[in-house]
Amino acid sequence: MYFAHPGYFAHDLVPPVDRVYIATIKAGATADVAKALLIWAIPGAVLQLLGGSRRQLGILFATGLLIPNPLAGWVVVGIAIRVAMLKWKGAEASGPMEVLAAGFIGGDALYGFFDSVIKTAVSKVK
Repeated sequence: MYFAHPGYFAHDLVPPVDRVYIATIKAGATADVAKALLIWAIPGAVLQLLGGSRRQLGILFATGLLIPNPLAGWVVVGIAIRVAMLKWKGAEASGPMEVLAAGFIGGDALYGFFDSVIKTAVSKVK
């Protein structure tokens, strides 16, 4: 915490959790967001019914479409690879895929952290 304060908290870059909740509630209170949620809830519900409660396909579909970053579409490729590997190798592929996915998530978190640290350091130098 001591090392993060000068670069983040002092420059108001990391919001306290209550501000995040308030911003989320305010963003969700618009008619456009409510309309998008209602529209995409229908295909999400259909996918959830088809996939069953164990797979959570509808939830992944509905929440994935609400992410404004186009790179989030790569999740579809990941799901296709997972389905193909499970059909090809069976249940024995599940363990290695979970370890690989955890590595991707950890690597993304580390990249995001160090990318923001470098950007903060560079902005202080300028």
